[in-house]
Amino acid sequence: MPTNIESLHTDLLFEILLRLPADHLYERARLVCRQWYHIIHSHAFINAQMHGATYGLLLSPIKGYTLPLYVTATTDGGIHTSELTYLFKREVLATNNGLAVEIDSKCYFLPRLVNPATKQSLLLPPLPIGVRVFYAPFKYGFAYSAASLAYKVIAPYVVTQSPPPQKTDYGLDVLTVGINESWRHVEVHHLPDHVRPFFFDKAPLTSEGFLHWGSGRYCVTLDVETEIITLSEAPYEYNERDYYYLSTGRCLSLLIACGDLSWEVWEMKAETGEWRKALPNVDLGAQKRRIKQFAPKDARVLSKPLGWVKYPEVLAFHFGAYFYGDQWRHCILYNLDTHQLHSIELPHNYTKGCKAFPYKNSLMWLS
Repeated sequence: MPTNIESLHTDLLFEILLRLPADHLYERARLVCRQWYHIIHSHAFINAQMHGATYGLLLSPIKGYTLPLYVTATTDGGIHTSELTYLFKREVLATNNGLAVEIDSKCYFLPRLVNPATKQSLLLPPLPIGVRVFYAPFKYGFAYSAASLAYKVIAPYVVTQSPPPQKTDYGLDVLTVGINESWRHVEVHHLPDHVRPFFFDKAPLTSEGFLHWGSGRYCVTLDVETEIITLSEAPYEYNERDYYYLSTGRCLSLLIACGDLSWEVWEMKAETGEWRKALPNVDLGAQKRRIKQFAPKDARVLSKPLGWVKYPEVLAFHFGAYFYGDQWRHCILYNLDTHQLHSIELPHNYTKGCKAFPYKNSLMWLS
């Protein structure tokens, strides 16, 4: 006897709907009928959908008004690329659990929280701008504390003191979204003088419960729950340009260049700051000829790792060109298990740069 979908048990329908992408759920499926609407808007479904979603890589242009690209790895070893339907006001600054922080196009000091899948947004309280206090408008951090069920946005700043000799000091302000009405300071003066500028110079990377500022062999880590900041060192010393810190979404990884197309892969245990060798070396030497087929004219073979599409299987790299303007237009995705190569040519407005963020396409919102 034929069965229509309306006659399915709610639990079975729940499991079927979980297999749809978040943007399809919100834009189409929830409008089908009241039963689907109530299932999709339930806390149980939103949590299950978020935890079941896998991390992909969100690619966003610098200084470009365009729809970001969402890149995911399929179960058969392929790559799927799609455009998000939300047009960011200026550019993406940070992501976590399907939420993103963006800067308002009219004011750098009015950050906004948004879910690109559901189009929900929240304008955050303005930063406490002072006479000699300068915030880094593109270096916001965003993380989630599972213990307190709270999202926190971090804004780095620098304070200049006068009269001469002019001195500078660096710090962090933190906002607990939906709880605090204003920003508050986080103590950083216990860190060495050469480390504190990281906050202003480096965009932080987000892992589960932590924010990380990595430069060279030094990495500063903020525990989002306790707001304690610690300093760790990479396993051993190389040239500073040979360290590439990447978030996997769940943890922080470090790629150390040990050859022209070879990298060691390390992983941090954020609670202790300890590093461990996570994977065999990533070696693309045997793929050099194939990679050149994808390279733009006048490009170096590869410039640097860009981000994890799927950790620890698929890693993205971008090309570096001698002529400014082409270096961000192409990226290579390499499957560490199957050694497959995939190429993505980015839209024309990525010529001024590209940011990459671990991202889950989810229905999650503050409530």
